[in-house]
Amino acid sequence: MEKSQVPGWVWAVLVGAHVLTLGWVLHQGRWSFVDTGRYIQAAENLWRHGQLYARPWPGIAPSGQAVQEFTIRPAGYPLIILGLGGAGGWPVMLLVVQNVLSLLNLGLVLRWWARWAYPNLRDWALALAAVLTFPAQFIYASAVMSEMLLQTAVLSIAVTAIAFIHSPRLRYCAGGAVAVIVAFLLKPVFYPLAFVAVMLAIVVGWRYRRPAVTVIGVLPVLVVGLYMLWNQQRTGYFHFSSIAEINLLQYNAAGVLRQIAGPEVEEKWVTQVIDQANTKPDFATRQHFIQVQAAAMLTEHIGLYARQHVQGMVALFLDPGRFDLSQLLGWAPPVGGGLLTQARQGRLWQAVIGLPWGQLGLLGLVLLANVARLGFAVRGFRRLQYGNTACHNGRWVAVGLLLYVAALTGPLGAARFLVPVWPLLLALALAGLNWPPQIPLKQEG
Repeated sequence: MEKSQVPGWVWAVLVGAHVLTLGWVLHQGRWSFVDTGRYIQAAENLWRHGQLYARPWPGIAPSGQAVQEFTIRPAGYPLIILGLGGAGGWPVMLLVVQNVLSLLNLGLVLRWWARWAYPNLRDWALALAAVLTFPAQFIYASAVMSEMLLQTAVLSIAVTAIAFIHSPRLRYCAGGAVAVIVAFLLKPVFYPLAFVAVMLAIVVGWRYRRPAVTVIGVLPVLVVGLYMLWNQQRTGYFHFSSIAEINLLQYNAAGVLRQIAGPEVEEKWVTQVIDQANTKPDFATRQHFIQVQAAAMLTEHIGLYARQHVQGMVALFLDPGRFDLSQLLGWAPPVGGGLLTQARQGRLWQAVIGLPWGQLGLLGLVLLANVARLGFAVRGFRRLQYGNTACHNGRWVAVGLLLYVAALTGPLGAARFLVPVWPLLLALALAGLNWPPQIPLKQEG
């Protein structure tokens, strides 16, 4: 086999890890996460009532807080659940497809690395260890959650962007636009990327006198606008997803208050804001009220929120994924919230020493692997500047998408939210793993 190919034994281990995880999940029935029920319910309502609604259909027009269920989940993943028969019973076909996508995503990164690094046996063993010590990749491939399909869309964005930089053909631009549209129809956090894309398209189109690039770049923003108009028609409020106000109130603002006054005061305040919001005459007024109340809390404690935001961004890359492993292995839920929440309350050490030894050892191993991957990724970013055009510019695409997700996730930073962009981090880490490569990189124009 050529050194630029992924060895068969590496594929065997990766396929085996996916098959074992999928088999365990199906045997134990642990493919359902906190958000899974809403995705499946939205798919069922689409099929039975023609309504994208994430709770049991009430039969009459919802009002108050219930209106948020029209837009809490975008249409992408419920449609995929419907198409792959995951709305009722065991979603075997859906999970098989997601595992195949996971293998393809990992294979694409490993193949790219092998093409220029020509890794030896030791390098392949380290690369395989880097993949296996990120369990969230395998867990979300076997969960009824949108992360794995979103990962494929994000990787498509990166690949088409790098290809367009290297060879500015319209098909790469169109492919990137489609990938952006798919991404935000799967997860609302990616809809602001449409505006980033159109700005880049305008700059590129003007600089190189290619108006077709600008026209294609406008398409994601056009889809965002049409989707928001559809949401306005259904709810009376022009917006993309109600998850924005939910996160703003119940996580961002509530997290600040929890650290200041404790969980009891936080819960009372959140309940009071929601109760007052539910008295508003329409959904738009309700959402604006929540925005004002949450913004006032954040503005009053802007320094504390900024620290929490940065902590969440760091946690995105370092979180060992206790929640994800708990779902897979059936661990008891943590007392007092997750490790990041307890760290903000000064109880991290007590939380850590209270874990069973087996959990502590596994989480410690994943944490060390996360630290090592991040260090290798930094080194890989610096070293790729000496590579060819695709390597040199691709590192900026990868870092841009990683920082985009980290910034928009903010205080919610966790392993789950890293999954969609994790192959990009892996690619950077592999680039920093072995240097110099056995065959020098070609310098291209």
